[in-house]
Amino acid sequence: MATFPLLRRYDAKLFDDVARELRTRMQQIAGATNGRVSGERTVRAGGIRSHAYDVTVGDQVDEYTFVLDGKREYLLLCRRSSDRQAEACERLATSFERA
Repeated sequence: MATFPLLRRYDAKLFDDVARELRTRMQQIAGATNGRVSGERTVRAGGIRSHAYDVTVGDQVDEYTFVLDGKREYLLLCRRSSDRQAEACERLATSFERA
């Protein structure tokens, strides 16, 4: 997990607007890793509605979950092999607690 400060306070009303920015960021990350964005969904992390993206690189999947709360962005990153179920990654999101 990594934590980043936000320039402006996040409000849940911005959820859809933030999705556009995150899609662009994830396309850039996928390109930089020679991967592709292979999934996008809404999840709950620590009770907060959050954006999650899968980036497939070769035989591995990196699951990025962006949890926005006030003036903080939490990035949860889970890596798994593409032939494995996402159970551990789902547990990461559901067990998340704000610092």
